[in-house]
Amino acid sequence: MTTTKKPHILVIPLPQFGHMLPHIDLTHQLLLRGATITVLVTPKSSPYLDPLRSLHSREHFKTLILLFPSHPSIPSGVETLQQLPLQALPHMLEALSGLHDPLVDFLNHQPPSDLPDVILGSSFLSPWINKVADAFSLKSICFLPINAHAISTMWGQEDRGFFDEFETATTESHGLVVNTFHELEPELVESVTARFMTHHRALTAVEACSEDNSVVYIAYGSQIRLTVEQTAALAAALETSAMRFIWAVRDAAKKVNAGDNYGDDVDVIPAGFEERVKDKGLVIRGWAPQTMILEHRAVGSYLTHLGWGSALEGMVGGVVMLAWPMQADHFYNAKLLIDDLGVAARVGENKDSVPDSGKLARVLADSVKDDFPERVRLMKLREKGMEAIQEGGSSYNNLDELVAEMCV
Repeated sequence: MTTTKKPHILVIPLPQFGHMLPHIDLTHQLLLRGATITVLVTPKSSPYLDPLRSLHSREHFKTLILLFPSHPSIPSGVETLQQLPLQALPHMLEALSGLHDPLVDFLNHQPPSDLPDVILGSSFLSPWINKVADAFSLKSICFLPINAHAISTMWGQEDRGFFDEFETATTESHGLVVNTFHELEPELVESVTARFMTHHRALTAVEACSEDNSVVYIAYGSQIRLTVEQTAALAAALETSAMRFIWAVRDAAKKVNAGDNYGDDVDVIPAGFEERVKDKGLVIRGWAPQTMILEHRAVGSYLTHLGWGSALEGMVGGVVMLAWPMQADHFYNAKLLIDDLGVAARVGENKDSVPDSGKLARVLADSVKDDFPERVRLMKLREKGMEAIQEGGSSYNNLDELVAEMCV
């Protein structure tokens, strides 16, 4: 009887919550399937790996910590994107490309038996990751924690600008892992596979949660900060609606350059609001255990920027999403979930809009009702998502195929 060698995978995530956490979840699933994993991080990202360290043996899970490369446009001590505004992404990617030489030096000093078989890296890092893979004859597989609709839309534009380099490098890699499930957008998954990964495999992954009604959860991800006016409108809507709620308010961002109009450490929650609603709601400043919240049976709806990782958590958790798209892929996600699938409701337009607090209060109250139209459609889609991650389901099978593809 022959046995198949399990792969040794070098994982290189993008240091940003919305990208890194799904990448860690995927890493956990690969470890459960018998792979050996080494994760490359810089010192300040290392604590994010503690859950994996506690769950997996050192024999199969290792960490490679390299110093964060300095960059003139990134403040000293900053190593993650949640400490910066979205505009700083090009600077962060330039800085991270400086990991190429230290990684090559590290690999050159490893015995052949300790070299990885595959690099599973963020698509945003693929231009230099592919060079490392080529130098050591390794497979390079890209990961994007977004859906096929967003990829098809962003990469399908004639003037892709900033994204052109990453699209090219991704299509030149050995494969692409996408954070969705086939039953959610079958035509688009197949379209991305045919158009952008003609000789590879677009693979899907999603985590499962639970569901129920009665509490509204509000969170805008690690990159978005509401203005004073937007926060006041939302607070007024919550107070008027008398809904029970949990509101996660993000920490302040750091300025990249002097004079930037963001990053002031100001508490924009209206004075007296928390005292008035203390019997109904909770405001959490900084990090919140989002997955645990969305899994709780009491949570019925989710006011969100509609970043794809957050949208997936809400969708498979069975909570109605009240969408206020702000930037980047949020608008593509809104088109898919609101206009195409009808499983989310729009409550805001963009990062500059201020919602009518009276109208928003009515939507908040309606969103936890069992007969809310979006909830009915969402629960049907959630059932398909749950089936996809079970043994024999499309996402489960795709992860098995990914491990098989990585084997040498």
